[in-house]
Amino acid sequence: MPKERVHWIDITKGVDILFIIYAHVLGTQGIRYLFYSFHIPLFFFLSGVVYNHKKYVNFPTFIKKSAKGLLVPYFILAFVFFVLWLLRWHLNSLFSPEVIKQFLSIFYANSNNGLMAFNDVLWFLPALFLTRILFAGISGVVKKNKPLILILMLFSVFGYLFSIYAANVKLPFGLETAISAVVFYGAGFLWNQSEKAKTLISKYKYFLFITLLIIGTYISTIEYQAYGHQIDMRLNHLNNYFSFYFDAFCGIITWISFSVILSKNSLLENLGRNSLVLFAWHPIIFTYLGIILAASFNQNAIENLLPYLPLIYTVISITLILYANSIYNKLKLSFRRD
Repeated sequence: MPKERVHWIDITKGVDILFIIYAHVLGTQGIRYLFYSFHIPLFFFLSGVVYNHKKYVNFPTFIKKSAKGLLVPYFILAFVFFVLWLLRWHLNSLFSPEVIKQFLSIFYANSNNGLMAFNDVLWFLPALFLTRILFAGISGVVKKNKPLILILMLFSVFGYLFSIYAANVKLPFGLETAISAVVFYGAGFLWNQSEKAKTLISKYKYFLFITLLIIGTYISTIEYQAYGHQIDMRLNHLNNYFSFYFDAFCGIITWISFSVILSKNSLLENLGRNSLVLFAWHPIIFTYLGIILAASFNQNAIENLLPYLPLIYTVISITLILYANSIYNKLKLSFRRD
């Protein structure tokens, strides 16, 4: 299992980014709730898996490296997407209240309540940054696993209560989401420390994949029917406490088991290695695909295409982004050589 660590992590990230992109095209009345029940928790979990507490002894250094790895890309992307949004929609109203609000939202870094309209998926980067810092602080103080598990459970309860009693409160950098996200991040870290847990997944991978896929699908469907809306960590809509965590961990173990079964897959590993680029740019591709679609087909033709659009949008956006990214990497390498 440890020897295959890089492969299965990249495969799992590749599977997850596929689910995220595909789910973002699905209508809210479709099966999107199935993906939303686990796809963001899975990314937080995988981030916790690769967290090395021995490597980050100095807390200020850890904050600096985390900011460089997450906040610097966030602000660069946010400014790029803000300019693109400005050029398309608000070039004639540069100092309007809406433009000022969206510009300031870059620094608030929370895409709820109509903020970050230029690309609301960027919320994940600052939220992951806070989650990393929060867990580093906790694990720096609490060295043993049992009290760490207890503290993570307390965070799960507090995060859930916050989602219920302060549902309309949206904090800078998505702190309200990070409170719950640290549970998955910490779980990933603890899982990676346990050879027994990794061995169990490796040994029972087929059983776990099939069984938890069925159970997770059933529970998330029942929950969706009961609440009438999907789980959404960005919005801090967690629905039922027990089913939220049960569904999330079902999905996490299901798709880790699937990745261990595959062992190696060049396509999914490539998607996993480029998951950040795909995550950040696919909404922009969706926007322009929608414009092209509206200009190229009449309403009847578009309605006939609706069942196939999620797959079409997913394939086209991934292809374009990966192609553009490969050109960018080649140019960057060429400039470095010169």
